[in-house]
Amino acid sequence: MYPKENTDCNVTNLTLLELSWEDILCEHVLPLLSLKDCFRLRTVSRSFRQLIDFYLSTIKEVNIACCKSFNKTAYAVLLQNCQKLQRLNVSRCSWLNNKLFSALLHNNPKLVHVTLSGCLGITDAALQPLIVSCHSLRSLRMQGCHWLGAGCVEALALHQKNLEEVDFTSCWALGDSCLVPFLQNFSKLRVLCIANIYSVTDATLYAAAGNCPFLEHLNVRGCWRVTDNGIRVVGEYCRNLSSLLVSDCVYVSEESLGTLRQRLYVDKPHYSHYYQLMNAQPPPLLLNLQI
Repeated sequence: MYPKENTDCNVTNLTLLELSWEDILCEHVLPLLSLKDCFRLRTVSRSFRQLIDFYLSTIKEVNIACCKSFNKTAYAVLLQNCQKLQRLNVSRCSWLNNKLFSALLHNNPKLVHVTLSGCLGITDAALQPLIVSCHSLRSLRMQGCHWLGAGCVEALALHQKNLEEVDFTSCWALGDSCLVPFLQNFSKLRVLCIANIYSVTDATLYAAAGNCPFLEHLNVRGCWRVTDNGIRVVGEYCRNLSSLLVSDCVYVSEESLGTLRQRLYVDKPHYSHYYQLMNAQPPPLLLNLQI
C-alpha cells in the first residue's frame, strides 16, 4: 500500500499520508509510537487504518505484555497483518488460548525470540507450530508456564537445534528425565533458567556441564536437591559462566562456591557476611561534655 502520487510541486501542501509509507512513515515515524498509540491512530480514518495495517505487516517485533488493555479484538488485527515477526512477547496475557496463539505462530515462521511467561490459558498443543516450523528460534522464555510437560520439552529437543536461551522457571512438571536429554541437544546454550523446579537434581547440572560449554548464566534458585557436587562440575566445565543463581539451594555451600566467587557473580552471600553482621559492635556513644 502506497500513498497517491502528488502532482503539486508545493511540498508545503503535503499531508502526513502523502509521505512515502514504506520509506518514511514505516521506517522513521511509526516506530516512535507505542503499540497502543498505533491502534489509536488506526481509528482516526480509513486511510490511517490502511497505513497502520501496512505498518503492522512490516514490523519484526511485537510486545503486548506491557499493554494491559490489549484484548482479543486487537490481537485479531495483529493476526491478520503480522507475518514478519522475529520477536514476540505475550507474557501474562490471560485471555490468550491455543487457537489464537497457534494461528500467530503459523503466520510467523521466522520467530527468533518468544516470551510467553505466565500465559496460563494455553497448553502444550499450542507450541506445535513453534517447535516444528520456527527453525530460527534462539530464545524461549516460559517462566511460570506450569502446563509445560515433558513431552513438549522432548519435542523441542527433537526439532530445534539452535536454542541459546531457555527459561523454564517454575515449570514444575519438568525434571531430570526430560531435561537431561534436552540439554544433550543444545551445545550452543548460553542461558539456562530452571529455578523452582523441585525435582531437578545434580544429574541435570552434569548434563549442562557436559553438553553446554558456552553456558554464561545458570539459575537454579530453589532447586532443593542440587548439591555442591553439581555446582562444582558446572564451574569446572563451563568456563564462560559469568553468573550463578543458587539462593535457597540448601545443599550448596562455600565448598563449591568459594572458588567460583573469584571469577563470576554468585547471588548467595558468603557465610562470613552473616558472622560480620552478628559480631558487629555498635559505634561508641560520643557525648559532648562541654558546659
